[in-house]
Amino acid sequence: MPVGDAIVDAALARAQATRAAAAADARLELARAREEAARILDEARSDGTAAATATAASELTIARREARETILAARRRAYETLRDGAVKELVHRAATPDGRRLAERLQALVRDRVGASASVHTAGPGNLGAVAESGNRRAELEPDELVDQALESLGAGIEALWA
Repeated sequence: MPVGDAIVDAALARAQATRAAAAADARLELARAREEAARILDEARSDGTAAATATAASELTIARREARETILAARRRAYETLRDGAVKELVHRAATPDGRRLAERLQALVRDRVGASASVHTAGPGNLGAVAESGNRRAELEPDELVDQALESLGAGIEALWA
């Protein structure tokens, strides 16, 4: 074999070896890149899931708070409606015999609070309330106060209204 052919064959062999090594390196680098891409994708999924979970938890907290505020507002409106209705009914009954007896009892009650020498007069809507005064002492009971006291006396029992 002539020397020139031997050089060409050797160069060809080196080129093929270099090409084979380059192809092997490329395959290895491609495999590493795919692994890295899969790792990045998994991390992104995990981060996305965590972010979505945090967002959902925050939105759930907000929704619960808004629901609670809505419930409390509805309860407050129901309480006020009940209270206002009770006061109106009490005032409406002021002119009845029961209402007059209640007014007399209220006058006696405020007189007892201030003292037997107190000046007592009716007050409030329907003249159902009573005011007693003696010197610097004063006691007053009006229909709205009576209703407030009655509702307060229910204590936790008022919760039955919301059940």
